[in-house]
Amino acid sequence: MAATLAPERLGQALAAIALWRTNAEPAVTCPMCGARAMKITDQSARPYAEWYALNCDACGLDATINVPMAPPDMS
Repeated sequence: MAATLAPERLGQALAAIALWRTNAEPAVTCPMCGARAMKITDQSARPYAEWYALNCDACGLDATINVPMAPPDMS
């Protein structure tokens, strides 16, 4: 069974995504188990939202995080 992201780990997951966006390493530290086995896939629908799929081979984490963005300026 796939593990889900615990709500108290959301901050750690967002920090891992931010690090991944600057370095784009193939694997980053998993916020659930601490293993350096998490893969992040950018599934964003910009400019409306950022979507990231998080998958960890070590603990089975399988989660998606949505980061809403401001709507485009139509002025």
